[in-house]
Amino acid sequence: MRQAVPMGPRRRRAAALSLVDLLNAPELAPLDLLDHAVHVARVALIAQHPHLLGDESGRLHTDGDPIVQGAAEIIDRALDLSGALRRDRRALTNASTLRDDDFPF
Repeated sequence: MRQAVPMGPRRRRAAALSLVDLLNAPELAPLDLLDHAVHVARVALIAQHPHLLGDESGRLHTDGDPIVQGAAEIIDRALDLSGALRRDRRALTNASTLRDDDFPF
């Protein structure tokens, strides 16, 4: 039996990307969009299948329903992807070197 989808603390909204962020690491833009899309997909699947949150013991009961099993699998992979996106964004942010006064114009 699978575990219920962890909801965890309320999702904190990442700071909006600045021009300096994008000059330092242009790939942050699509990563930011992907992170938001993953979050929206996860919330939509849970809204459609609230029992994915599990019972009072935290156990997930899919009752063999392939649609619910598929939704649970998508959510599992979405959580993995969200973690990878957070790590990548953190690495890109830490590696940035441009400052506001480094603009070439």
